[in-house]
Amino acid sequence: MSRHAVVVALMLVAGRAAAAQDVVPTMRIDREVGAARSMSLEAGQNRLLVVSDQIGRIAVANPDVADLKVVTPYQVLLTAKGIGSTDLTLWDRDNHPLVIALQVTRNLEGLRKQLKELFAGEKIEVSSAGDLVVISGQVSDVRIPERVAEVARLHATKVANLVQVSGQQQVQLEVRFAEVGRTGLREMGVNFFHKSDDGKRVGGMTGNRTYPGDFLNTQSNPAIPGTGPRGLWGPGMPPDVPNPAFNNAFSFFLSQGGQFPFSVMLNLLEQSNLAKTLAEPTLVAMSGQEAAFLAGGELPIPLASTFGQTAVEWKKFGIQLRFTPTVIGDAIHLRLKAEVSDLDPTTAVTVGGTTIPGLVSRQSETTIRLGDGQSFAVAGLISDKVRSQSARVPVLGSIPILGALFRSQAYQRDETELLVVVTARLAKPVAPHELPPLPTDFENNDPSDAALFLLGSDGSAVKQPKPGKGAGASAARGAAGERGYSR
Repeated sequence: MSRHAVVVALMLVAGRAAAAQDVVPTMRIDREVGAARSMSLEAGQNRLLVVSDQIGRIAVANPDVADLKVVTPYQVLLTAKGIGSTDLTLWDRDNHPLVIALQVTRNLEGLRKQLKELFAGEKIEVSSAGDLVVISGQVSDVRIPERVAEVARLHATKVANLVQVSGQQQVQLEVRFAEVGRTGLREMGVNFFHKSDDGKRVGGMTGNRTYPGDFLNTQSNPAIPGTGPRGLWGPGMPPDVPNPAFNNAFSFFLSQGGQFPFSVMLNLLEQSNLAKTLAEPTLVAMSGQEAAFLAGGELPIPLASTFGQTAVEWKKFGIQLRFTPTVIGDAIHLRLKAEVSDLDPTTAVTVGGTTIPGLVSRQSETTIRLGDGQSFAVAGLISDKVRSQSARVPVLGSIPILGALFRSQAYQRDETELLVVVTARLAKPVAPHELPPLPTDFENNDPSDAALFLLGSDGSAVKQPKPGKGAGASAARGAAGERGYSR
């Protein structure tokens, strides 16, 4: 072969090597005599293997899984052909072997591209282990993991979904249990079940009744949100309904933008002895996790067991609340179960000489979607009790037949309705420097002897730092506002 031909051949080989390095990912393998290496590729992928010694010969245990091709004396092009495993062996000029254990898995490049297009901006990773496709990463919506799994099942039958949801995933639930006397409200002319013609307003005042003073009339207090010229929910109400303060208060509904003053409504009812707050729990739960609340007790119920022994089962009673929130974007899907139960001696039973009282229970279970800070109310859990009172004239009332003339029997009916008002909020963590100070943070309740006896200071008038100065300046500014305090 002429010298010119040798130069051309070397240029072609160098060109092939350079092209392979530009296109194919390169992997450098340091040779150790008798050492074994392992690597994993997806079907259809290439790797350019670079070794430190010249290659003498190569061998592939399973040609259906992979293929080797010598590019230069120091480089070998590896191509993954089919799913499976095989051994690659490379010998140098001195006949020293280098063994590489190769695992070829499913090609998931198409799945990765599809997930990237469908869920842009989400951090989703795809890998495989044999015939199993593993999906992992962090997403911003609780609905995305299941949708990702559905897409992955189009490419593989076995899918392991390890995708987690990040972001604001804590929900704070503020609940108020109140018992409202329907009998007294009915006497006042309040009808909660009245609906307007368009169906948008529920409840109202019936009749042409007037009420003294400012009872249920917040027209003079513009600071209360939701008030207007017609009371708590006045704007837009028909003019023939006088002071419709109770509209939209009962039944099941969402407050309009969270502006309905439920607390004001219940406080007004309590001041008129028409309502009673039973409990006001505040609970926090992670998205998808259940939180529970119980204010009451447990009733022991004896049960017959084997060998003549008696077992005891405990039955909870009182005010119970269970809720499971699910955060989807900025919305809160809430599944809530509320129950109020009490002991009822009138339905008691006697078992083995032990009297066990019955339970009277009112419960409600519902699923609702709310925005951050929105409220809703659940009502309609009615309790109807009839009480009798008897009075008689001493001695004369005990005379047979004629004694009926000297006795009187009165019946009183008490009808109450359980109202559950719920406000859901996304609970966000607060950094230490953002914590608002307590009203006593700037007070020194332990003054020195000189300050106490010479200056007469009791530590209650210590000067506070001005805003913008001191470590607690930002916290001091944040303490004032709608939910803070001012001094």
